[in-house]
This record gives sequence, C-alpha cells and structure tokens, in this order.
Amino acid sequence: MSTELRNVPGCQAQNELRQTRFWGGKNKMTCLQVTNRNGDYLQLDKFQARALAVELMLFAEGREVTEFEMEEV
Repeated sequence: MSTELRNVPGCQAQNELRQTRFWGGKNKMTCLQVTNRNGDYLQLDKFQARALAVELMLFAEGREVTEFEMEEV
C-alpha cells in the first residue's frame, strides 16, 4: 500500500514534485518515490533519502563537493 504525501512546497506547475511513500519489501522497508510532472521518478529507501538530502543541502548552500574533490581525499 502506498501513501501520497504532500507535494514538495514551492515546486508548482512545470516544477511540480510529488512524493509517495511505499513499502519496498523486507530488505528496503519504507521507501519514497519522488515524481515530476512528466512522470519521471526516483525511488529511494531511507538510507538513500538521508544521503541525498545531505548532498542537496550542500548544493543549496553552495558547498557541493565535486567528483574531483573526492579523488583528492
């Protein structure tokens, strides 16, 4: 069974992003699907969602890490 969550606030019209919570099975457990207006989607388990959220916040704050920077570590 899935549950429609609220649309991502501030993303309307062409940029609309819908969220759906669903059961991904015993291994993935509760997951999230983010769907854009064209029907393209991304499915994430909670671990992936958390990791992506960190990267998105870094990007939003102008502190994103490039692949090149990762190789230097």
